[in-house]
Amino acid sequence: MAKQEEKPKTPRDLRRQAREIADSLAIAFILAMIIRHYVLEVFKIPTKSMEPTLLGDPWSGDKILVNKFTYDLREPRRWEIAVFKYPQDTTKNYIKRVVGLPGETLRVRCGDLYVNDRIARKPWRVQQALWRLCPHSGEAKSWQPSRPDDAARWTLADGAFEADARSAPDATELDYARDILAYEATNNSYRARPLPTILTSDIMVQFRLLPRQSGGSVSVGIDVYSPQGLYETSRRLLDRWRVVIPLDRAEGSIEVYRNDAHFASSEPCRFPPGRATLVQVCNVDQSTIVRVDGREVLRKEHEPGDDASPQAAIATAAKVSLGCRQAHVTLRDPGIYVDVYYTDHPNTYGVREPFQLGPDEYFAMGDNSVNSNDSRAWKTVPRSYLVGEAFQVLWPLGRMRLVR
Repeated sequence: MAKQEEKPKTPRDLRRQAREIADSLAIAFILAMIIRHYVLEVFKIPTKSMEPTLLGDPWSGDKILVNKFTYDLREPRRWEIAVFKYPQDTTKNYIKRVVGLPGETLRVRCGDLYVNDRIARKPWRVQQALWRLCPHSGEAKSWQPSRPDDAARWTLADGAFEADARSAPDATELDYARDILAYEATNNSYRARPLPTILTSDIMVQFRLLPRQSGGSVSVGIDVYSPQGLYETSRRLLDRWRVVIPLDRAEGSIEVYRNDAHFASSEPCRFPPGRATLVQVCNVDQSTIVRVDGREVLRKEHEPGDDASPQAAIATAAKVSLGCRQAHVTLRDPGIYVDVYYTDHPNTYGVREPFQLGPDEYFAMGDNSVNSNDSRAWKTVPRSYLVGEAFQVLWPLGRMRLVR
């Protein structure tokens, strides 16, 4: 059957088609403006104040999607990342983490946040985003045997520490030979004043545990000290933590000891020979947390150790050790991570003295506290200044994920 020839379009037809296209574009533009104004908007992160959660740069910072409808439906929650109008110049938008809610009394002490005189512990989804890797903790040269006899039992390479203590009469240990700092030089970009040296004990020790055979155990030691300084002539031990991981064929509990006394037992775990298992041991926010392959097997809160010294009320330091007893293991991808440490600030609201929030006022701080202009400098964020909740990193593609 022959195709019917299309009739040539008249000028009237072309005008009608042009109007339809223009109407469609106008509707799409109006809808886009409505969505941008009331629902969703993309923001770029221009500074490093929210690292490591959000990477900032004036030209190539993370691009995030912000839900502008969230706070029309509910109140902001602690630890959410929010975009708001900068209280000192409402033509600018800022992005920080909400840490204080209306009516609360806040105080930063030893780098931690206290709300109404109780430490504010972070849920794991938030804590996971805040860990910052100590840059040299996976290098062989950063570790040394605890005793001369231990040297022959360890084979160290960057990213893999092997221990063979099957014939040793006692445990063999490695000590981390560097100070554990809350902030390294990389946190100091775009910042005029010098980076302070801040020791910290809120840390996570992580590695992939690969037993070569069953039997024996692996241990993680975290010693918490008062740092040497104005009020101390030498470092003074405040707390001595040991986490012992059994490598028996059957399931067993990970045991935690505090100052040589039993403190807690984990859920049953198994570490089969020949399979690498991710182990995370945390001393953070006055809590001991152990996770195995992403599963939390132990969490127990505790009061801080002996902190009678005025210096201990300012900061604590940590020394880390890895041990092996009557076992043959490889610890792959070892690393030490530090928690966010909220620092002093030139104006310092909520650090040197408790700070009371009024109705409809929020306290916001950056995750990269040492390089953040936030509520410590200009007090609170009024409820009416909130723009929305950051919930998705859109760009670059390699970092696309939900914001925690």
